[in-house]
Amino acid sequence: MTTQAPRPRGRRPGRTDTRAAIQAAALTLFSEMGYEKVSLRAIARAADVDPALIHHYFENKADLFSRSVLDQPMDADEVVRRILDGPAEGIGERTIAAFLDTWDRPGASERFTAMLRAAVTDPNARRPLSEFLVREVLAKVAEHLGHPDARLRAQIGMSQILGLALARNILELPALVKARNPVLVTSLGRAMQACLVDA
Repeated sequence: MTTQAPRPRGRRPGRTDTRAAIQAAALTLFSEMGYEKVSLRAIARAADVDPALIHHYFENKADLFSRSVLDQPMDADEVVRRILDGPAEGIGERTIAAFLDTWDRPGASERFTAMLRAAVTDPNARRPLSEFLVREVLAKVAEHLGHPDARLRAQIGMSQILGLALARNILELPALVKARNPVLVTSLGRAMQACLVDA
């Protein structure tokens, strides 16, 4: 009579790529449907995994969202350096250009769009999007220029960027969708200059 080895306790781990599959499915669904309408069961179906595996890797829906969407490819310090590298009169245009360039990186648009959708539907999701960009980029630019109201200036500037993202990527206003980046840089750069630079 042979003795069977005892079965390991706890959840059985999934394939080595299970976590990546779950995050990829979550990113797609959050980007397409927003935060509120996506369920963990729907993500599991899209990733072709058992729903229990989501709880094996992530604490809850919010944890999955933050790890899948907020971990976007953006080096804030490098963006600040790019904005400040040049004549002061070009800071507004360089700020818009920096955000558009970052947005156009592979995968970044989907991540930012998902964050923006979540910010519209879930009050608790607003802080990761707005506070990160205001505190780590725009406020640092305004502070470098010596403005005592740097945070206010940064938030006003952020409202322009979020407005553009909302109009172009969520509402899909036709003229904005078709507009090339240099046109947007010139048009929005003047307003951003007033926010971040002008006295």
